[in-house]
Amino acid sequence: MRTARKAGVALVSLAMAGGLATAASGTASAADVCTYPGVAVYNKSGDWAGNALWNANPACGVTGDTLGAFDSTADGYGVIAYLSKLDGTPIRSVSTSGHSSPYTAWKSGNLPEDQAYYIWGCLTKGGAQSNCSKSIIVYS
Repeated sequence: MRTARKAGVALVSLAMAGGLATAASGTASAADVCTYPGVAVYNKSGDWAGNALWNANPACGVTGDTLGAFDSTADGYGVIAYLSKLDGTPIRSVSTSGHSSPYTAWKSGNLPEDQAYYIWGCLTKGGAQSNCSKSIIVYS
């Protein structure tokens, strides 16, 4: 599973970098690093299904303080990502529901600099959530 997760995170970085460079019409420079901290979401079989992602600073066509949900598989489930304060107060969520995979959804909004937050992701189908990931700490 550890190898699959590493491969999944690498695949997200490569797929998203290619997709964002295309979408940005060449606005990304070679200096931009198109990898995003995140946490993997797995389906009931233990297979990688996507990621909850975080982008603290603008890069590769994605604004700063942006939460992302990446759905890697056409399995009928979407991926929903969450951002909260460390005390559990919700800040934002974003979902890939209703889109064909692979697909990445982003949601941004300015946050105070150098603050710690939690992100995590879950599978979602018909409004129900399952197979939530662990939460990780990210910084604005």
